[in-house]
Amino acid sequence: MNYYDIVSAIARGEKIYNLPLRVTYYCRVSTDSDVQLNSLDNQLDYYETYIKKNKTWSFVDGYIEEGVTGTRADKRPSFMRMIRDAKLNKFDLIITKDVSRFARDLEDSIHYIRELKSSGVGVFFENQSLNTFDPNSELTLNILFNIAQEESKKISASVKFGYRKAISQGHVLGSSNITGYRKDNCKLVVVPEEAKMVRRIFELYATGEYGFHKLAVKLSQEGYLNKKGRIYDKDSIKRMIQNPKYKGFYRARTYEILDYRTKKRKKNTEEDQVIYKCPDGSVPAIVSEELWDKANEVLNARVKGYADNNYWSGGVKYPFSSKIYCKEHNTNFQRSHGSRRKNRPTWSCGLYLQYRLSSCSSPIIAEKDLYNIFMKIMDTIIPEKNHIIDNMLRIYESIDKSNKYDDELNEIDKQLKIIEDKKSLALDLVLSGELRKDELKVQFANFESTIKELSKKKSKILEQISILNERDSNIEKITKSIQEEISGGSLEDFIRKFVDEIIVSKINDDRYNIKLDIYLNLIGNELPKIKGARHIDGATSDDILYLENQTCDTIEIKRTIDNLNRFTYNVYLKNI
Repeated sequence: MNYYDIVSAIARGEKIYNLPLRVTYYCRVSTDSDVQLNSLDNQLDYYETYIKKNKTWSFVDGYIEEGVTGTRADKRPSFMRMIRDAKLNKFDLIITKDVSRFARDLEDSIHYIRELKSSGVGVFFENQSLNTFDPNSELTLNILFNIAQEESKKISASVKFGYRKAISQGHVLGSSNITGYRKDNCKLVVVPEEAKMVRRIFELYATGEYGFHKLAVKLSQEGYLNKKGRIYDKDSIKRMIQNPKYKGFYRARTYEILDYRTKKRKKNTEEDQVIYKCPDGSVPAIVSEELWDKANEVLNARVKGYADNNYWSGGVKYPFSSKIYCKEHNTNFQRSHGSRRKNRPTWSCGLYLQYRLSSCSSPIIAEKDLYNIFMKIMDTIIPEKNHIIDNMLRIYESIDKSNKYDDELNEIDKQLKIIEDKKSLALDLVLSGELRKDELKVQFANFESTIKELSKKKSKILEQISILNERDSNIEKITKSIQEEISGGSLEDFIRKFVDEIIVSKINDDRYNIKLDIYLNLIGNELPKIKGARHIDGATSDDILYLENQTCDTIEIKRTIDNLNRFTYNVYLKNI
């Protein structure tokens, strides 16, 4: 049956059990506990039997979620797969136990119910005996979803209370995956073999002779690898050295959840954490306090040394730091300046530096060549600065600056509301028999076409308003940036201030034939921090191709005398 046949039948008083439908189910438990998973098994058996015993229904395999939260649908892979399958017309009806099993967030709930309706699929909530094919169900569901959302908030508050109480009782919380320990009844128990490696880490690092990378290599040579059988990474070693549990101290409240729905959290400062020496032995020491303190003195001195040597936030010392990315692995390039290359530093992928060609065969680039390329770029941009500013001004001048935008937006919203009313009226006419279904289909196609055009027009107007709002400040920024900073600043200043990202890749899989995609932000405003490169998948709609397929050869001959690097580079400007 199609959606309109089902809705018409329900409106005539037919029971959903009597309609020939393809039926599936959705089950979710919110923890991985044995009790909950046993409950899930029982639900699966129940729903499969429940659907198959109804002779008018056709059974479709269900969707199962284990150990996930109900507060956000996008964090539930089976749920999202079910939504995609609904669009592929794989079933007509979804049965689920309760509104709280479907979703605990009101916005998500209504959004996905309407999305399923648009795909011709209904949801039957068994405990409430409600199905979304019934036009009278939405108000009741709104109320129930509101209740479920409030219940989720209460659960979150209750968990926080329990967490605080557990802390006050000295119970060890959090992950059980702590190298050197295993958890037993909210206490830590030392794992002798792992503790031996932990002590070795502290002993070596406290000497001051080992950085994280050198220490990881030393550990691997001694047979100490992580639980995946790989060499330890520097972040893991750093976290271990900083963890006071290893000297027998209790620690809790390392992070704090800011939003029950998004699970967004922040790391607390040391002052806001709960840290104290364990009197009851619930956190047994693996290393002495003296050794722990000595290792952390070395670590803190090095961090301070980075700051004193003009490292920027995040360990950025050199102009190209945190700006160059490997296209293949989306990892940062790092600077090397060993004793043999003291005056000829190079940049290469961090994976290559750790594990050599077995992990990454991306190019090695001499810093001298990077500076040479950017001198060429500056030589192009500085004479063109007035031309660039003129182009930007023309973009703004081409925008309609009338004050009719608010009126136009109001008119569009009115038209959209009229169309929604017409859609509801047309559906009522079908249910009353005054309008044929084929006529309704034509009308709905026209409605959707009009909605699409109006929405497109509305987006364009909002974009124009946004550009106009930023017009004066952006023109001022780019004028100042190009005229003062580019013309008067040094090459290093230009790179630090205006180079957003450099994406490095190979041409024809040849690591000596190098492609650089260079992204400049001449406005000079700071962009939000993200993990990895913004442009790893290429230019965005905000980027304007300024220089294309520029070429040059290496000028660093000594390092690459046998295999000379060749560069092809594109330069993109961020559109204001």
